[in-house]
Amino acid sequence: MEAPDAASYDWGRELLKWVAISTMTVDHIGLVLYPQYTVLRYVGRLAFPLFAYLLVLGVESTRNPRGYFKRLVIFALVSQIPFALANGVQPWDKLNIFFTLALGLVTVYLMDRNSPFIFVPLAASFLPIDYGVYGTASVLFFYLLRRDWRVGAGLFSLVNAVLYVIEPSYQPLALLALPLILLHNSGRLNLSGSSRAHPVFRKYFFYVYYPLHLLALVVIKTLA
Repeated sequence: MEAPDAASYDWGRELLKWVAISTMTVDHIGLVLYPQYTVLRYVGRLAFPLFAYLLVLGVESTRNPRGYFKRLVIFALVSQIPFALANGVQPWDKLNIFFTLALGLVTVYLMDRNSPFIFVPLAASFLPIDYGVYGTASVLFFYLLRRDWRVGAGLFSLVNAVLYVIEPSYQPLALLALPLILLHNSGRLNLSGSSRAHPVFRKYFFYVYYPLHLLALVVIKTLA
């Protein structure tokens, strides 16, 4: 995710990032190593909403949205084999979360410019990407949340409720991420200050961590 400038570093945003990374890791440990422990997947439902919200913050703060998009696509390609191995699918049967976030970025970019082509990334979400249309729509809902929290939070809650009615699953546990998101959006979680972390580390850690932790889990499963 895009990092804010060091001069006005948002530690609340950093907290969301680490919660997202931690819950994602727990989720993938459950997916790859311990599928019998469903509670690990429950914990993991918090990760995607946080990443979707962080993406919206990144689009707002980046000076180069095209560069941001290219970075997501590059790491989507880098991460695809580790993602396929972790999920036990053929390399292109299902596309990883970076593809979802890239489509979300395009959706937000077009929405911000009132473009009539906003339907293009939404239609592309019907491709076999991680979280599918739900994922891209969630990014759009958090874009709306930044403008009116009632609208964005309401739409995200409604979609999760409808999905549960249509096909009961643990995905609606994603709503547990809303309190953290709303706290940050309201400014109550925004703790500004300087950061000692190198800008490159802050900027690229998640991009590199995602494929590496998936590969590590696959190796552990293979050796176990």
